Amino acid sequence: MLNNRNLHDLIDVNILKNIQDRLAEITGLAYNIVNFKGIPINEYSNFSSFCKKIRSTHEGLRICCDANAHAGLEAALRKKPYIFRCPAGLVDVAIPIIVNDTYLGAIFFGQVRTNNDNLSSINNSNYYLKKHKNCSEFIDDYNNILYLDYYKIESIAYLVQIIVNQLVEKTYLKSIEEELNFNNIKLMKEKEYRIKLEEELKVARLTLLQSKINPYFLFNALNSISRLALIEDSPKTYEMIVLLAEFSRYTSKHIGSKVILEEDIENIILYLKIQSIRFKDRIKYEININDNIKKLKIPSMVLQCFIENAVIHGLCPKKEGGTIKIKGEILEKVATITINDDGVGISKDKLFLILNGSDRIKNNNVGMSIYNVNEILTRCYGKNYRVEIESEINVGTMIKLKFPFT
Repeated sequence: MLNNRNLHDLIDVNILKNIQDRLAEITGLAYNIVNFKGIPINEYSNFSSFCKKIRSTHEGLRICCDANAHAGLEAALRKKPYIFRCPAGLVDVAIPIIVNDTYLGAIFFGQVRTNNDNLSSINNSNYYLKKHKNCSEFIDDYNNILYLDYYKIESIAYLVQIIVNQLVEKTYLKSIEEELNFNNIKLMKEKEYRIKLEEELKVARLTLLQSKINPYFLFNALNSISRLALIEDSPKTYEMIVLLAEFSRYTSKHIGSKVILEEDIENIILYLKIQSIRFKDRIKYEININDNIKKLKIPSMVLQCFIENAVIHGLCPKKEGGTIKIKGEILEKVATITINDDGVGISKDKLFLILNGSDRIKNNNVGMSIYNVNEILTRCYGKNYRVEIESEINVGTMIKLKFPFT
């Protein structure tokens, strides 16, 4: 990430200028900061008249910038201050600015004379002195240049390097923090998007599975209504139509969504009332739901599936009918709905096939309805919330459904 960024992007230019000005004020030397091409990125500090005149010409500025580019790169390769003699014969120092092994620029200081004649020279040292040897003003400016012992230049160079390294370290840590924050935000957004997609997928699957839940009750009820309408002018017909209308309205409204348990139980009561009219007194029911879980949200129609199977395939085959008991409670911090009937029961072999979605019962409405509900619960809450069914022939069936409760 750092490799594609410039010095301006990583280090505040105002901070660099303040450092440059303070160093110039303390040491009395000239300072300027350049990018990796040797081009100044801010105003000079404490520049000598001699150097200002050189840089006032296009040729002079070009030669100085080229020299700075070369010296900065040399300092970067050495990874330490590079003391050299510039094309004008003065001593300058390049302090490399390296962030994450990437050379971004350098701080230059100097414009002094010294007692060390063995320094590396860039291009033709003393080029300007030779060119302007007959210009007294130019010679005077050169002679007014500060003279500084070489060991002092070295000491200042390493002091500036410490300051630069501290600034670079803070900058690098800040860049890493920004990158981590950026990645964290990106990951959070991706996670939120993934969760949203998963929720949408769950709803889509829920809608698809619920749409497959056995519709036979509606057709049977309509047939019963039509028969009653043919043979009698009875209030029961009207009552059954009203109950069926309310039941159908609720069912169509909540397909593919979650509903409040209390409302779902009220809809189940509508269903049981319809079946009580249809089968007269053969169908009885008892409902006991703990107040603490009445506001619990559950997938719509999952309870209805088991109530319907208990009535049609458990109680109706018995001549005397039977009773359905629905109980809702909290067991081990889990909301548990238990549906008991004293009907004809289900054989162990058939129950195994139903719970495992065997192909042998794909065309069996009972088996597929139970299997689909099991799929709904496991997709919504996980494998720990699979339907539990216990049944004994001629004794009855117990259904246990569990829902997360907090």
